[in-house]
Amino acid sequence: MVTGFDLIHHNKPLQKHWVKRVLAYLIDFFLSSLLVYIPIYLLGLAFFPHVALHFPAIAGAFQVFYSAVLEYYSRQTFGKKLLNLEVEGLRGGMDLHEAFVRNLSKIHGLIVFLDMIVGLATEGDARQRYLDRVVDTTVRGTSEPHHFRDFIKEHVRRTEEEVSDETHFMERGIADVRQCRECGGNLEAIDFGRSRCKKCGRIQ
Repeated sequence: MVTGFDLIHHNKPLQKHWVKRVLAYLIDFFLSSLLVYIPIYLLGLAFFPHVALHFPAIAGAFQVFYSAVLEYYSRQTFGKKLLNLEVEGLRGGMDLHEAFVRNLSKIHGLIVFLDMIVGLATEGDARQRYLDRVVDTTVRGTSEPHHFRDFIKEHVRRTEEEVSDETHFMERGIADVRQCRECGGNLEAIDFGRSRCKKCGRIQ
């Protein structure tokens, strides 16, 4: 299994991509928090003093809303725009529901970090967080080199072929049970495309 962590060690464009992703997140986090902080502390404290206690939860919820709406309408948040990044729907587009799902982890910084780690620790597009995988979206650089895009596509294609081969092998093994042509015994898969009869030992 080849994961994003396996690729990022020796791939400079991928390292640069994730540095830009983190910086874009921090810019958006600061901006969205500021947009919540100002009305709460200028207006909220005067009329609803207890609201300040819920600032982290309100700020997190607002960042989810802020990111989802901007990405749905323009494919970019303010931070992504500054760093030349944009969200891309792998099925040809992204609806508002998908935009909200891919941004749910932004409710808290730790959850975003875990979302990124799980995405890099699993197979697929090495530019994806886990929630990107859930809704088939990714983030790409608007000026990233073509060879990097080709590298990602080739990695994803190889992964899909390996999964397809493994599934075929498993299906073949299941299908071969009770199909020994010599004695009618049960077969067990021993490698790709071949099975051994448990009763007579014949390889087929």
